[in-house]
Amino acid sequence: MTLKHLPPTFCWTKTGTESSEELPNIVLQKEWERRLGGGRFLWGVGQSLGNSAQIAAHRTGSLLALFSPASSKPRQGGRKREDMLLWNAWIDSTGQVRQLPPHAFVVSRTVLPSGRRREQHYALVCSSPTELSMGTRLHIYPEHLRSVSTGKVLGPAQGTAVVDCTSRSGELSGKRYPVALAVELEAPYFVRLAQPVVLKARDFAEVNKATRDGDFAAFIELVGRLRTRPPQERVRGFTRDLFDMPPVEAMAAFNAAQAQASFAL
Repeated sequence: MTLKHLPPTFCWTKTGTESSEELPNIVLQKEWERRLGGGRFLWGVGQSLGNSAQIAAHRTGSLLALFSPASSKPRQGGRKREDMLLWNAWIDSTGQVRQLPPHAFVVSRTVLPSGRRREQHYALVCSSPTELSMGTRLHIYPEHLRSVSTGKVLGPAQGTAVVDCTSRSGELSGKRYPVALAVELEAPYFVRLAQPVVLKARDFAEVNKATRDGDFAAFIELVGRLRTRPPQERVRGFTRDLFDMPPVEAMAAFNAAQAQASFAL
């Protein structure tokens, strides 16, 4: 998606350090998931948006997500191999646990920056009819943003928020972040994830290597193998309000992509 100016209201995410992977590699993974998901994909975030996304979308008619690389460097040891959490399901508005599509690959660190064990994680429900591409000439100035939910300036630790831009482009100043990627969010805009399993460091490294090598076939094979491991809780079905394709169709599309990638080899 090409933007010529910042929208007055949008969801802003500082990304790139959660999985210790470079942003271009994450975007390529999401592009592959977008292809397998008929234009939809999930982007993991560490914070809930509450009802701010629904409020903003109702007010503006649509809601864009803008992604910027985080300015802070990864934590000490952030480049070392470490086990991650791989999330397998999401929780709908009625509290039911629903299975994620088989191609979805959403990971997080096992612990929070505070050192506590991570028990919750979320994902933005993203959509793009065209191939994901990085790079814009736009910048975001946090000093000129206000949270839709609180009306206050964002805190330094707030990695994801729905915001209003309070100044025009020519009036912006202060610290800035480049906009690396822009996509549209679709209802329900974000979801709470469930059923995490430990993703061994060696398996995570293999997925990232396949991405860096541009090996779509290897990525499909690895994600399919890792996602079929039994989760810790029982899944209670699948609803069409998050993804158009029910499980049978999603798996068929996933298998077709596997066959196509294997044939290309």
